[in-house]
Amino acid sequence: MRLTSATSRPAALVALAAALLLTGCGSDGTDGSDPGRPDTARSTAASTSAPSRPDDESNPAPDRNDEVDEAFDAARSVALQSGLRYIDPALGTPENMAEADAKADAQCADLQRNVARPDQVAARRFSTGNHQVTEADGKRINTLLRNTYCGR
Repeated sequence: MRLTSATSRPAALVALAAALLLTGCGSDGTDGSDPGRPDTARSTAASTSAPSRPDDESNPAPDRNDEVDEAFDAARSVALQSGLRYIDPALGTPENMAEADAKADAQCADLQRNVARPDQVAARRFSTGNHQVTEADGKRINTLLRNTYCGR
């Protein structure tokens, strides 16, 4: 098991995903102000005027909360992929990430129900036809899921 250089790899991937997530949280730059000028005029104007609602309710503005939820789900999937790849390189392949997310969700549900022999259940669940996951790796998967994935 690699411990020295690879232990910071999942943390670095999570930090990268968080940085990418936060870059999308700023202004879209379409307010028409001079980029060299101070932002006081913009902030004063924004605080005195009420946000306008679109007249046509059939085409409402996209909800920012949905976009943030999607970004967090994507970051969560990247962290899962990184963790699974650290446990076993065959588990965290990009081709199987939708399947891995579904397996992780099902395993989280089993962990919350306190299923008997959760490590064996995880090993069976994450095994494929051409790759068997050991019970020890099942235990590592459960630790990963409890610490990072379950209980959003």
